[in-house]
Amino acid sequence: MATIRDVARLAGVSPSTASRAMHNSDLISEKTKIKVRKAMEKLNFMPNYAAQSLANKVAKTIGIILPTRQESIGDNPFFIQIVQGISNICNKYDYMVSLATGQTEEELTQNIDNLVNRGNVKNFIFVYSKEHDPILEHVQKQKDIMYVIVGKPYENQENEYYVDNDNVKAGMDVADYLINNGYKHICYIYTDFDEMVQEDRYLGYKLSLKTHDLSSYKFKFSDSKEEEFIEFIKKNQQINAIITCDDIMGLKIQQALEHRRIRLANYKLVTFNNSIYTRVCRPQMTSVEIFPRQLGSKAANLLIDRNCDKKIQNKHILVPHEIVERKA
Repeated sequence: MATIRDVARLAGVSPSTASRAMHNSDLISEKTKIKVRKAMEKLNFMPNYAAQSLANKVAKTIGIILPTRQESIGDNPFFIQIVQGISNICNKYDYMVSLATGQTEEELTQNIDNLVNRGNVKNFIFVYSKEHDPILEHVQKQKDIMYVIVGKPYENQENEYYVDNDNVKAGMDVADYLINNGYKHICYIYTDFDEMVQEDRYLGYKLSLKTHDLSSYKFKFSDSKEEEFIEFIKKNQQINAIITCDDIMGLKIQQALEHRRIRLANYKLVTFNNSIYTRVCRPQMTSVEIFPRQLGSKAANLLIDRNCDKKIQNKHILVPHEIVERKA
């Protein structure tokens, strides 16, 4: 079985240079990296990154921190696609991926502590941003931890590393789209303004309606408030368009209206995330594509660059959005 010394000898470099080339170090020229890769391929050499991590007492692993929610995260395509984007980059750079989950904040904190203390994991990606988040505060107190946030942080935005969409602009674009198509009474449905993304989209929606001198409507929806939502809709019969915080909420609104035999054709429904749900539901829903795989891959690249001490030009990365129109 070939060793790193065999690779170095065939490539005509020292073992330390061969090791740096395998780890894509900026100290090694591209020409030398190519020589080392060719030697690795010829010798069928596969570096044991797990063993190296143990020797260095730092795991070459990225922990993905998922939010605590009542509904199953696994049912939400948005989070699955973000994880796919992160995993693609981790595979490219030989990083492993571990998920940190929990039904409660206590469970999630314990899961993170296990990764840090038992798995020697020092790199994390938060796939959400929440106001007064005790999980983020807990991670910030840990020694030698690096992290990137998917979403705009509530605090210390200038110094944090994060990847996000321009959700204020997305909220404005959706409202403008509806207004330009003749809808003047638009309601925004949300679940939790503690989540930065929902609040930002609402802010954009409000700015658009204010610009057009139109009244705004909002409703905080949950499964236990379906009856209240129906009463709200009946009370505000002028509403003819609805923006929901995501696709799953869009489906719940469709179902709530259908259960009460309220015609879906009375409302133009627009959602965020553009998941498969928007295409399989009837009628199909117009949705905002926010490219979650890009959010995940760019977050992973940003974190790996930090881990490799690369000079980072931009700590705040924005991924574009696009309205995908579907006719009812």
